[in-house]
Amino acid sequence: MIVKFDNYVGNQTMILDELGSTNYRYTTAKGQEFNITSFGYYISHIKLSGPNGEVFVDEMNATADAGQIKGYYRVVQGETDTYNIHLKDVPAGQYNKIVFNLGVREDGIQEGAVGGILDRASGGWFWNWNSGFINYLFEGHSPSSPVVQGDITNRVRLHIGGWKNIPSENEDPQRFFDNNVEISLDFDATVRVSESLRPSPHIHMDLLKVIGDADFEMENNIHSPAAGKPFAQRLAGAFIVDHTHQ
Repeated sequence: MIVKFDNYVGNQTMILDELGSTNYRYTTAKGQEFNITSFGYYISHIKLSGPNGEVFVDEMNATADAGQIKGYYRVVQGETDTYNIHLKDVPAGQYNKIVFNLGVREDGIQEGAVGGILDRASGGWFWNWNSGFINYLFEGHSPSSPVVQGDITNRVRLHIGGWKNIPSENEDPQRFFDNNVEISLDFDATVRVSESLRPSPHIHMDLLKVIGDADFEMENNIHSPAAGKPFAQRLAGAFIVDHTHQ
């Protein structure tokens, strides 16, 4: 089965602009204009199920050998080869549901032993061993944002991550949260997998549903598990199965 991810901003196809661009293509629910310079998210722990008890669980393996990484995927806007997730050895049968984790969970990851898309040295979106990974990343510009970085103005950065809940006696604003989200989606129709049939569900993701009613004048640099928690709570509603090719 090939699971395809298409990223949208409301009903508009997502398009990236260059860093520093003032071409504002999109508008939030609060009426604030913005554009997108970087975008992507991690997908892991994929499961399929069917009406007659069919079950497929994608194999998971995190290792220092990039070629042996299994079950972890990163969808990166602008890198078209990341849009399609190829699930191999799916048992023959009917399937009508997919469940996946949005993010990278702490279980299965050992310190200093991850490669490929999980390796910070190779571009992996990793904070540290308390915060974990950036599960969902959006960067761009908005004239509503006062943030200046170097000579680049109006920055907006939304980094949703975190993989463990650490209690805080004094409600430390920098406390750690597990912002992994399990997303469960029904297919629009039951599909069949066989030696000759390879279905492809198309999942649409809407960034506006994650942004919600955020105010870029104040919420323009989300870069900690605590700050990202309200946005993480909206992630499940941002994904739908739009259609499925049999």
